[in-house]
Amino acid sequence: MNAPDCTYDLLLFPTTEPLVLKSRNSTKPAVKTDSESIHWYDHPEWYEAGFLKETPSEARFLEDVFRKFVPFPVERVLEAGCGSGRLVREMARRGYAVTGMDLNQPALDFCEKKLKQIGCRAVLSKQDMTDFQFDQPFDAAFNAINTFRHLETEAAALSHLKCVAKHLRPGGVFVLSLHIVPHDGELWGTERWSVKTPEFSIRYALSVEQVDEAKRVETLKMTMKVQIDGQEEKKLTDHLRLRLYDVEQLKSLIAKVKGLELIRTYDFWFDINDPCRLSKKSCDVVLVLQKKA
Repeated sequence: MNAPDCTYDLLLFPTTEPLVLKSRNSTKPAVKTDSESIHWYDHPEWYEAGFLKETPSEARFLEDVFRKFVPFPVERVLEAGCGSGRLVREMARRGYAVTGMDLNQPALDFCEKKLKQIGCRAVLSKQDMTDFQFDQPFDAAFNAINTFRHLETEAAALSHLKCVAKHLRPGGVFVLSLHIVPHDGELWGTERWSVKTPEFSIRYALSVEQVDEAKRVETLKMTMKVQIDGQEEKKLTDHLRLRLYDVEQLKSLIAKVKGLELIRTYDFWFDINDPCRLSKKSCDVVLVLQKKA
């Protein structure tokens, strides 16, 4: 898969701007804007443009994980919460039998169209991450950066992990990547980056608007300033709710899933030769969980 010729002002992964911890249940003051409210995931072409640059390195890392930890050749792979399917398409292009699953139909339709354009095939299924069903087991599964955090409750997150475990072959792996809050963590701040293609340019801003520490949920404001073919720039906004984890909360959750074992931890540099320790200082983590025999 050839990514568009993009330029990035700020690489979203793995670094962020400093964040400032606020009090429980605090909210940023409202600011008047002339932006149009949208559903972020209903615009997959604009959404995924901001993440395409990382796709090849993520796919290479997945293949490295398969070779290093899975005791058999990996053929069938599942992406739960595939969104626009950037990784579904890349893994299909690399020869895997890929299944992508999501609840957003516009995103699945976009992925199907892009698959046809590159001459690849994949199975796309509209199912819930917390309760899905496939007839055949998978050799490996993955959940890309922070998709897992859309599951706002402990019950939903646990159900997802158990469902993944049920669908993996013994010895298969689940690669889960997400941001967690360090022990001396900071929750507030803004990330900004931009992308330019021959068709459009987009300036992105992702900021924390509200933190409910009791429910362990943060509300993020996502802003896209889109300019198409040199026309007037449109400002589009959406709000995303993501579950918060610190290292102990994440370890506690994983321990409840009897079928999966954490065998290695990495960070968002996606370097198979540079594992890290899951500790109170961890921030961007990639967990390799293996289905027990």
